[in-house]
Amino acid sequence: MPLLHHEPQGGVRSLDELLGIALALEQEAVRRYTQLAALMDQRGETDTATTFRALIAEEQDHVQAVDGWAHSLGRPAPDAPAFLWRLPPELAASWEELTERTRLTPYQALSLAVVNEQRAFAFYSYIAASATDEPVRTHAEALAREELRHAALLRRERRKAFRRERGRAEHKPTRADTPAELERLAAALLAATAAEHGALAARLLALGDGDGAALLTRIAEDERALIPSGSGAAPSQSAAPDTAPACLRAAVAASERLAEAFGDVAAQATDELVLTESLRLQEAVVGHLALLAERTDAAS
Repeated sequence: MPLLHHEPQGGVRSLDELLGIALALEQEAVRRYTQLAALMDQRGETDTATTFRALIAEEQDHVQAVDGWAHSLGRPAPDAPAFLWRLPPELAASWEELTERTRLTPYQALSLAVVNEQRAFAFYSYIAASATDEPVRTHAEALAREELRHAALLRRERRKAFRRERGRAEHKPTRADTPAELERLAAALLAATAAEHGALAARLLALGDGDGAALLTRIAEDERALIPSGSGAAPSQSAAPDTAPACLRAAVAASERLAEAFGDVAAQATDELVLTESLRLQEAVVGHLALLAERTDAAS
């Protein structure tokens, strides 16, 4: 499973189990974001600290929502500590590694937060896919979508941090107000990104990284398959980097731009069809980012 080295231990057979896992995950997020907000405050990074405090408030709302969910189902509030062992170990390990660093930039802090939200998304997606109980499946899918929304928010904040560190201009959000506008936008963005990933795959193959080339070829094919039927674009291509790690970094950057664009559209959508489709496209791209993160980890 992308970003998780091991499948979650045991299946989730009841809403009581899912409630306990969800509460444990939300409380752990509150604790970790509190640590990161304090670290950013200590380093004078007030914008990033504010981002984490906003996430703390939202996660605390989720803690209350899980308690309310249990009450509405006529169940007692879950004992969250009893479910900590069910959480992916990659989450705790990566948080510990990050907070122990003597030097930590806002970009690094937000990057790890993005990855861990993607891990939570993958975790809930696995629970939903393997659930035999319909209420467990539907509620796990809802929780997965919420983690995906958090990842999109953090990804935008990370790009702001990237620009601040390099003095770049503020990002202008991508917008599509109607399904037709989104179709045209998606066709252009997906075609351009598929072409970029295809060129990077060819470069990786020439550099002797067959596994990386195969992954990027697969991602490019997936992106072309997502292009609306009958749509097309003539994308421009730039020179590929000279090393395999640089190629992988460029591939990640291309997918991040694509995910950010669809996230922008979803955040501003007033049309339900635009919202649903932009989230579907963003979810597919986040899946590609998870695969690329896994490949980057393996290559390093």
